[in-house]
Amino acid sequence: MDLSGLNLPQLYKLQKDLDAEIVRRKETDKVTLINELQQLAASKGFSLNEVLGLEGKKAGKKAAATSKAQYRNPEDASQTWSGRGRKPQWALKWLGEGKSLEDLRV
Repeated sequence: MDLSGLNLPQLYKLQKDLDAEIVRRKETDKVTLINELQQLAASKGFSLNEVLGLEGKKAGKKAAATSKAQYRNPEDASQTWSGRGRKPQWALKWLGEGKSLEDLRV
């Protein structure tokens, strides 16, 4: 393909069109491949998910486990802290008054 006859704006348009076509073709090729793999797995008596080890697994990420409250604000019982991460402002205030963190333990 001889590109020497194209000016700069035409080359940029061609580049943009090529990028879009590559994305489109990758997607269609991927769908075609998945269909072919499903048919091959079915011809052997399996599902594609079985072959890939995805059968029975839940999709998505698991949420991080929340920690049990270890400390409670004596002035507002709805405010708790697990003892992990940064100390909440109310705990810092408590410690600043010279009191022990153990006094806040649940």
